[in-house]
Amino acid sequence: MSEANIAKTDTVLVGKVLEPTMNKRFDFNSYAETRKFLDDLAELSKREDYYPNINFGKNYANVSIDGEGLAVLNERNSSFIVDMHALVPAAVA
Repeated sequence: MSEANIAKTDTVLVGKVLEPTMNKRFDFNSYAETRKFLDDLAELSKREDYYPNINFGKNYANVSIDGEGLAVLNERNSSFIVDMHALVPAAVA
């Protein structure tokens, strides 16, 4: 890596502002509950036209919304996060 590239990288890193993020893990009792949550979250995302980052396994789903996404949802006065939490079955929450 040349000196010019190092200086440019350092400038970007120094000037970068870390924005708040939302990371939420949802644990479920079965794959069926996980699948239902993911399907319902897909419908919510389609309705709100907002698609968070999601990773999941058999009994869990991790949902991440970065600072830019939080700003977009705030500007829209969206209830996306509240609605997302409402998708979790009461027995799991």
